Amino acid sequence: MTRSIQHAGCGRQLGALSCLLLLWLSSAWALPLWQQELQRLRVGLNLFPAVLGAQEQLSAQRNADGVLEIVIVYRSTDKAAQQAVASLEALSQVQGHPLRVSVLPIDQLEPDREPDREPPLAAIFVASSGLEPDLLRRLSERHQVLVFSPFEGDVSAGAVAGIHVADRILPSINLAQARRAGLSFQPFFLRVAHHAE
Repeated sequence: MTRSIQHAGCGRQLGALSCLLLLWLSSAWALPLWQQELQRLRVGLNLFPAVLGAQEQLSAQRNADGVLEIVIVYRSTDKAAQQAVASLEALSQVQGHPLRVSVLPIDQLEPDREPDREPPLAAIFVASSGLEPDLLRRLSERHQVLVFSPFEGDVSAGAVAGIHVADRILPSINLAQARRAGLSFQPFFLRVAHHAE
C-alpha cells in the first residue's frame, strides 16, 4: 500500500512537471515580437564577425591606426546597442585586425548629413528594427561599408547583409546592394549564404 501511495505521489509530481514543461514550450513558440527581435539580434551578433571577415578587401577598410571601426546604430533606445557593443568588444578582432566599437544614434550617422571628421568605417551594425529601406541603402552607399541588420526583411530592403532564418540559420547577403557599396565577398561565403533580392 505504501508503494502505491509513493507511486501515486511520483505520478502527480511527474504530471505537474510535464504541465510546466508544456507551458514553457508553448510560450517559447509564441514569443512576442520584441523577444523575436532580441533573438535575431543575438544570432546576428554571432554571425556578424564571419560576415565581416568574408569581405575580400577587409584589410583596406582599416583606419590609420590599423583598426576596423564598427559603429552600432540605434533609433530610440540604446539598450540593444549596448548589448551589441559588449558582444563585439569581447571579440576584439576579426581576421587578426583589432576592432573599435562605438554606438551612435542613427541620426548622427544619417547619410544626408555632412561628414564632419568621420573616421573611415569598416561596418555599420543596425541594433534597431524598422529602419526605412532607403536609409539602409543610403548608409551603405555613402559610407561604402557593410551595413549588417539582423532584423527580418532588412536585407531585402537595403542592408548589405544580415541573417536568414528558415530550417537553419544562414548569413544573408544582398549582392546588388553590396555592389552599390563597392563590396565583394569571398566565394566560399557566397556559396553558403542565402541570397536576398
